[in-house]
Amino acid sequence: MEEGVNMAVLAETTAQVLVDDVVTLPLPAEKIDEIVASIRDAHCFVIDNKVIFQGTLHKQIFFVDLEGVVRHVGVDIPFSGFVDVPGVPAGSACQLDPEIEFLSFELVTPTQLRETVVIAMGVTVFDTPVQTLVFNQTLPTQPVVFGEPNTVRARASGVLVR
Repeated sequence: MEEGVNMAVLAETTAQVLVDDVVTLPLPAEKIDEIVASIRDAHCFVIDNKVIFQGTLHKQIFFVDLEGVVRHVGVDIPFSGFVDVPGVPAGSACQLDPEIEFLSFELVTPTQLRETVVIAMGVTVFDTPVQTLVFNQTLPTQPVVFGEPNTVRARASGVLVR
């Protein structure tokens, strides 16, 4: 945020996004050991009465191949959504606060992993025009460190671990 900019919150709300996908593993897997998921590059823009948002669900999948070797594959899945926010004018500034609420997975075949993720997208709209207020919602490009904000882990049981 820029210093000295007076802004008022016009609206706060939350939207949910369901990301359901099937990932093809590069090698057959005996089991999935762990999935580490985070939200990257989340951004938004406001049109009259609506906030549109986009981002990337980044997943690091750790699996055990048929020879017992732990392998890794990274996957980026784009997502988008919108939420109705009555009364907000186009061009207002917006801020996102994404959180992974749910993550489950199932190894359907030795090379097909089905994953279901629910993302809660906290949305705040300000009265300041976009030109004078900038929010950076991009996470650092360094490797994911366990325990970072907006990062969750799911263990082999398929249960979300916070």
